[in-house]
Amino acid sequence: MMMLFLFMTIGGCVLLYLSHRNQQWLQQRLAVLPLRLVGVTLVLAGAFAAVSYLPVNAAMFAWLVLMMLVIGLLPFASLLRAEPIERKRGL
Repeated sequence: MMMLFLFMTIGGCVLLYLSHRNQQWLQQRLAVLPLRLVGVTLVLAGAFAAVSYLPVNAAMFAWLVLMMLVIGLLPFASLLRAEPIERKRGL
């Protein structure tokens, strides 16, 4: 259950990041509405998976810390690329 909690929470955070307009991993962001809903669903399901094997206060703490870690580090992962992404600036 712990691995399920980790994969669901991290996967949900990645989907939320990739559907944001300021993400730097892809040329274009992913589709907003369907993938944000999937991301939120995965993050919430990860919380419920954590509650199933940890006490509630420890599960919520681990869930929030993991989300803060992943969402805080995802923008810096684009710095590991060899070449920067060229974006078209439009209105």
